[in-house]
Amino acid sequence: MAPIPFLNAIPRPQQSSKKKANATDLVLGQWAEIFPNGSVVPLRGFVFSLRPGEVLFTFPDLVTSPDELEAGHDAVVRYSSATGAHTGHAAILRVAKGPPVTVAFQRLVRIETEQRRQYPRISLRLPATLAGVESTEPAGGKSDARARICNLGAGGILVETSLPLAAGDGVDLTVPGSPKAVSMSPSRVTGKVLRVGKNPERRRGPRVASVEFSFASDDERDAWARLVLALQRKAK
Repeated sequence: MAPIPFLNAIPRPQQSSKKKANATDLVLGQWAEIFPNGSVVPLRGFVFSLRPGEVLFTFPDLVTSPDELEAGHDAVVRYSSATGAHTGHAAILRVAKGPPVTVAFQRLVRIETEQRRQYPRISLRLPATLAGVESTEPAGGKSDARARICNLGAGGILVETSLPLAAGDGVDLTVPGSPKAVSMSPSRVTGKVLRVGKNPERRRGPRVASVEFSFASDDERDAWARLVLALQRKAK
């Protein structure tokens, strides 16, 4: 790993044997998903250093720093521990554009914890058809047969689409059945858009939407849970 100039002057944190770590504390080497400046597609990084008042994340997959990673911007940080999934908020203090890209954040505040998912999200590229229902114009009544799922969970998805969606819009999602993934007919489910943003992996093109599912029955919920588990096994 190449030297990181602005980190050289930062002293290594002193570990205290008397301090008991909280279940939500970040630790050295902890991987997390960073959503900078309202983005809905995460950047993956790990904790490079900890010191009072700030935490440094390194992003080994980034060659250059994207525009969203800029001093003064806010970010949402999501990470997991044995107690569940945690979501915190932090302001960006400094950015070393790299490579590797390394960013100093303020220590996380307003940390919320969710019980660990029984059916975790999985990253994949899966074709789908997305239609706007009960949606504000201009998305209402339109559909995108070339939508692509970026990640999938039993309770929601992240989907890339050309539809001009907005938070609060209702959508129908249809995923073609695949005997290699799961033995079920084409699957359809409704949901609500939580967030819409640009895809940091693409300068142009479709945006991405975070959708929370609304199941009509327990059977429908269970069918989607089986789909996620089958895809998870296939991805291993």
